Amino acid sequence: MTEGSPPAPRTSLAILVEKLAGVLVTAGLMVTGLFGLGVLDIWIARRDDMFLKTIPDVLVSWRDPSPLAFWAFILTLAVPALVVPGAFGLDARNVPPALARRARLVAIGASAAAVVGGIAVAGLAARPELGVATPFGAAWLIDGKAREHWSWGAATSVGVGCATTPSEITGAAPTHALNYDVTFPSAAEARLARDTTDLRAWLGKMTPIDSSLRAREVPRFAAADAACMAHFEKDLAEPDKARLRTLIGL
Repeated sequence: MTEGSPPAPRTSLAILVEKLAGVLVTAGLMVTGLFGLGVLDIWIARRDDMFLKTIPDVLVSWRDPSPLAFWAFILTLAVPALVVPGAFGLDARNVPPALARRARLVAIGASAAAVVGGIAVAGLAARPELGVATPFGAAWLIDGKAREHWSWGAATSVGVGCATTPSEITGAAPTHALNYDVTFPSAAEARLARDTTDLRAWLGKMTPIDSSLRAREVPRFAAADAACMAHFEKDLAEPDKARLRTLIGL
């Protein structure tokens, strides 16, 4: 090639290898981000379990995701997916050969920084809150310290229900869900029916909470449909069926 002549056209094999490299780099960055978020979530969950062991009389616990968790996923997944492919010719953008190497390095570097940033956001600013319910009230904790706590007597309302989502909406078999939501003056909501896998055990845990709320005459709103109740009652003994009906308010 003489001075000033245009560069030789790339072969089909070179273009294919370039695009394959782009796919691998993009996938590698995204998988790394997901792995980092997963490891972080496991570490936070284990630490929350340690905090739970220090709190007496915990009946129900849950984790509320932070609103900032969305941005952690954007940084770790969306940025690599949007930035890297263009530098490797995987989309409609055509990078001039003279800029291709520099563009790829910049894209990879920026995406790697976004992945690290996303994991940092998840670990520092977007940690989920640990919620706990005891016979005396509910609290929301971050790093083991209470951000907000209320006694059951401070509750403003209780929403209890058993609802069926029909197959026309789900597109498959109908689904059934219990809910027991306690609202407080700050608008914080303790949703206590998140895990009803062991329904009998859950009913036992909820009995002192429900009794406390009823004794304080907290306003209660209840609704249930027959199909949902039948679904949850089918494996219960008669005493437990009675407890469920009492909890729902039937």
